[in-house]
Amino acid sequence: MSSAEHSSQQPQTAPYEALARMIERELELICTRDYDALKKLKSEREALIASLPATPPASARPALQRAALMNKRLEIEILRLREALVLDAANVERVSRTARGYTPPREPRRHVEASA
Repeated sequence: MSSAEHSSQQPQTAPYEALARMIERELELICTRDYDALKKLKSEREALIASLPATPPASARPALQRAALMNKRLEIEILRLREALVLDAANVERVSRTARGYTPPREPRRHVEASA
């Protein structure tokens, strides 16, 4: 590919490269649990996707393949995080039940009956 051909395709592929980089960044943010930054980046990603043509140019194929792979990794990481949260919640419930088992029994409260 000549440099003239490369430079003419670069503007066509730039948004797709940006999309792949955004997904890579989302993966980093999921791993660090930076949900505020992730929410902002998600909005940026949606805006970028909305601006893309319905049919991407052939030159965008490598960037789109990379984006698809990174998106799959992102899905896996989200599922892993979800599983960890479910396990944490189950552990909290188990610890709560155990702690309740050590609570001394309550004595029944005596009610004062007042009759006039």
